[in-house]
Amino acid sequence: MASFSLSIVAPDRTVFEGSVQSVLVPGTEGYFGVLASHVPMIAAMKPGILEFSGDDNNRHNVYVGGGFFETNGTRATVLADEAQLATDIDLSKAEHALEEARRALRGEESSLGQEEATLELDRAMQKIRAARAAR
Repeated sequence: MASFSLSIVAPDRTVFEGSVQSVLVPGTEGYFGVLASHVPMIAAMKPGILEFSGDDNNRHNVYVGGGFFETNGTRATVLADEAQLATDIDLSKAEHALEEARRALRGEESSLGQEEATLELDRAMQKIRAARAAR
């Protein structure tokens, strides 16, 4: 299978840079796949798990907290609001964030507002899914 270059960039660092065979992206309209020679496109991403197959044929998961995906067929770039390799996610921290969001949504004492809690609930659930998939 042909490969292409993938860069996953968060505001504070480059999370991944390398050659891949395929990418599965959490688009705002649903997940979509990209292979080498894909037609040029730009798409918005929602919080979710971005999955890619490296040249080693292993699948790798990255939590992305939204952002944009761009490809020109030979190179793909992810500009993520937040990104973390699934193997680097602290599961206990993500579970704590999930519980904090649930408390806020139940109307209990919390530092989060309703809207912020809804967003944090989704982010925490996606991080937990990514971390568990990597184990």
